[in-house]
Amino acid sequence: MSRLAKLSLWMVLALSPAAAGCGKAEEEAQRTRVEKEMKQWLVSKIRDFRSAAQALHDAAPVPAGRGWDKQADARAIQEMKDAWGRAREAYELVEGAVAPLFPESDTATDARYDDFLTTLGAGGDPKPFDAEGIVGVHAIERILWADSIPPETVEFEKGLPGYRPAAFPATEAEAREFKEELSAKLVADITALEQQLAPVELDIAFAFRGLIDLTNEQLEKVDRASTGREESRYAQSTLRDLRANREGCWAAYQLFQPWLLARGGSELDAQVRASFDRLKTTYDALPGSAIPRPPQGWSSLDPKPEHAGTPFGRLFQVVKRETDDAEKGSLSTSLMAVADTLGLPKAVLR
Repeated sequence: MSRLAKLSLWMVLALSPAAAGCGKAEEEAQRTRVEKEMKQWLVSKIRDFRSAAQALHDAAPVPAGRGWDKQADARAIQEMKDAWGRAREAYELVEGAVAPLFPESDTATDARYDDFLTTLGAGGDPKPFDAEGIVGVHAIERILWADSIPPETVEFEKGLPGYRPAAFPATEAEAREFKEELSAKLVADITALEQQLAPVELDIAFAFRGLIDLTNEQLEKVDRASTGREESRYAQSTLRDLRANREGCWAAYQLFQPWLLARGGSELDAQVRASFDRLKTTYDALPGSAIPRPPQGWSSLDPKPEHAGTPFGRLFQVVKRETDDAEKGSLSTSLMAVADTLGLPKAVLR
């Protein structure tokens, strides 16, 4: 089910009456607190997103008479990569709540190369450094890491209609386009998102549903690693995305936690915390920012027993369990139970 469809469904759902044991005044106080704190958190992280994008823009070099040079512009390229990482992390922390509210902004800033090509078709994007066609954080990522893209990613993308090899700006004009158009557009799009978010009165049921969906999307991030289609595929930092997703989900859950405890949900709270801890332990056990490479012959539909003990196999098993709605005690199931306890409606289709 698309994010836009979810938005249409969730916005017509009303919050259920307060559960027994939690008075009306306390119920309204908890709801008001969550709405206020959630809004403050989202505003703060989107501000961080914009600040990092601005730092990337400011660091972009425009050398006289040439494009980027890997050695001569090494410092500027590293500064842009560092800023890109900060921008990516800031958005991944709040993506679950923000993306369903502002799907057009999510597409403009966070859509993947293959997503854009689906719309652009065989013509692709002949001017990769301007503000048209393929844009956003992954368009910039593809340029910044153009000289070190994993072979499986190149192999996957070469089969896409409209594919063009990734490259640094080759001329002064292209370097100027990157700075004044592509990277400037990202800053402008995030600024527009800030302005859209400012007057919004949050629907906390909607926000909680986004938290659940972001939890479940972590499995997609892991699964796509075996095909070269993972999210931060050029920087090879999808494991960092997963850590940020978990951290963002945990931070959002903590806003609801006092409300759950006020309703006598201490046992359920312990279950949720244990699930978050299992994910953290699994992510922290892996080094670096990249998802470990899947073993040869890997299949997520029918994993072989000998693959279960590999770093990727262990990661996949834990994430699959925690995102399984049918698995008792999983994070997804537990969060669904929290929504029930708090009287927050859930979409029946996803």
